[in-house]
Amino acid sequence: MPSISLLLAVVDTVSILFLGDIMQHKEQLRSAHIPGTDTLISSSYDYSSYFRHIRPMIDSADFTVANMEFCLGGPPFTGYPSFSAPETLAEEAADAGVDLFLCANNHICDRGRRGLISSIEHYESIGVPFTGIYRDSLSEASDNPYITDIGGISVAFVNFTYGTNGVRVPSPLIVNLMDEETVRRAITRAQNAGADIIIALPHWGPEYVTSPSDGQREWAEKLLEWGADAVIGGHPHVVQPVEPPVVYSLGNLISNMSRRDTELGLAYRLDIAVTFWGTVFIAGGEAIPLWCSRPGGYEEGYTILPVKEFLDRQDEFLNKWNHEKMKTTYNRLKTLFEK
Repeated sequence: MPSISLLLAVVDTVSILFLGDIMQHKEQLRSAHIPGTDTLISSSYDYSSYFRHIRPMIDSADFTVANMEFCLGGPPFTGYPSFSAPETLAEEAADAGVDLFLCANNHICDRGRRGLISSIEHYESIGVPFTGIYRDSLSEASDNPYITDIGGISVAFVNFTYGTNGVRVPSPLIVNLMDEETVRRAITRAQNAGADIIIALPHWGPEYVTSPSDGQREWAEKLLEWGADAVIGGHPHVVQPVEPPVVYSLGNLISNMSRRDTELGLAYRLDIAVTFWGTVFIAGGEAIPLWCSRPGGYEEGYTILPVKEFLDRQDEFLNKWNHEKMKTTYNRLKTLFEK
């Protein structure tokens, strides 16, 4: 906790919002498909329902980051186990206000070389910065980590994954992997570039487990020791403890998962302050519970609901059982992220 004297000297603050795993399962494709249109064309898929209820939260942040857990590998569009999503999903996220796409994840190589190149090309055409994947060693050296100015504060984002589901990353393409030397080098680059704040964004940990593994805890300690100011993780598909400056897992933002705990995710708002003397520090943060409502739950399509805003709005749900499941799941898990 910053000292009282430091807090009194704060002259400005910025907030960064982190969103969990954006996924694209087969049922999501079916729901998003516009009847009568060609299933092989990206524009045939409408994702406008996804972000409408969290737009105010995104708009209120100075910068928003989201984990894109799929590849943009082109048609035929597919869900699990080999994800290839229409680029309209990424376009909708961009239109909703996402400022940075995280791409280092275990599904980025699901379509091999073609899918990885296609993902890079589509993200470049959308015009929203992305990190964690690169065309070659030259682009990795110049663009890893991603560093940007947010309200006059230089912030570095270091994104990496434990693996790519056994699929070899085709040379010369690069996916940031969870290798100590590689990750430490990226943090050092951020320090040498004068970044005020360094945020590590690992894709890690056991799936469907609400407790972080020993490996996650060991890695978190190393990342902070090497110079990261915060660690915010993804991949387990359920929320894991928020122990500032570490958020072990945000869980899912949007998916078709229905197994225990997978429909509740987190957004995490990280607050950064600047003092009169130019000192920059993390001033706090807030975990915001979100509910992934699948078709027939709150409305006809998929959508993301800020849980606390909808706890007392049962009558608005198409399916009252879905509201009850949201409420029960939140009450069971809130000790992980609310103190």
